[in-house]
Amino acid sequence: MNRLLLAVAPLLILTPVLAQAPQGSMPPSQTREETEQRAQMVFEQLDTDHDGAITQNEVAAFTRMMGDNPRIVARVTRMFTEADANHDGKLTAAEAKGRADGAFDAADADHDGVLSPEERQAARAKSAAQARQ
Repeated sequence: MNRLLLAVAPLLILTPVLAQAPQGSMPPSQTREETEQRAQMVFEQLDTDHDGAITQNEVAAFTRMMGDNPRIVARVTRMFTEADANHDGKLTAAEAKGRADGAFDAADADHDGVLSPEERQAARAKSAAQARQ
């Protein structure tokens, strides 16, 4: 279980929109393919029973492992709900990829297929502002 926590904690965020960087530093540019790979890695870590879908129970187990931190619970719950395109209470790999692609497209202001550090920072600020509402 600790291995899962260590693997998932830095990958908690499915999208580069919410990726956190230390104060004063910006992560390197990120491509759509890298975003999709990150989403797939997170999906595989959260799908603990390896049935091809993340359930609300798996999300709840993850948030418990993270100490039921209200910010993490709210963020993960919101991401799960938004990504569950068919609202069946399960998140498939295709739905996770769709969520990652949608977030990538929204953040890619110049539509060049690469998120610059500035685009990531702007998307993160927008996401934080929406979370406060």
